[in-house]
Amino acid sequence: MTISKRSPEPMSRSADAATFGRDRNLLERWRTGDRDAGAELMEHYAAFVRRIANRIGIRAENDFLDLWQELLLRVIQHLPHLQERVHKSFAGYLAWQARDLAMRLRSRRELTLPLPERGKVEPDSAERHEFWRAVAGCEAALAAGERAVFGLRFRDGLGLSEIADRTRSNANAVAQAIFRLVRRMRVCLQRRGFGIDGGLA
Repeated sequence: MTISKRSPEPMSRSADAATFGRDRNLLERWRTGDRDAGAELMEHYAAFVRRIANRIGIRAENDFLDLWQELLLRVIQHLPHLQERVHKSFAGYLAWQARDLAMRLRSRRELTLPLPERGKVEPDSAERHEFWRAVAGCEAALAAGERAVFGLRFRDGLGLSEIADRTRSNANAVAQAIFRLVRRMRVCLQRRGFGIDGGLA
């Protein structure tokens, strides 16, 4: 699922009923295991969510990716009972969730994990060397599939769709995997005395 900028405005008066019916149909299919339906539904609203994020001040691509991953995870967590939550429109539900996440993201430190190119370590200080050794140790503790996604995303700089193609998965699963592994890396590095931004915590 590519986070595109071509998605139309999600609701108009003439299309309310058709849009609501389509969204509920896709939600039901997603809830019963059709991940392609989930990808189609979320991609339709990607630009809508991006505009909300932009208005709140979340404009950097890395920040938006963080927000999108958290939004996707929240939707998946709500999915078993989401039909009951979406009384009027899925767009309204997403708008509420996106605003909440954007405000939370804006109020905390940026969640990024800059990594060096393969085989390169910045020789600027002993602490820097210790940090990259800690990154390597935390990466080694990930499951094999997570390590593959980690490398493709943070070393090779691939997008969700590209990673999905490489791993024979789908963009929804990749987004969830990235969210989980970044959180695990963050916790692991903090336990070793380092912050996620590459300096001492």
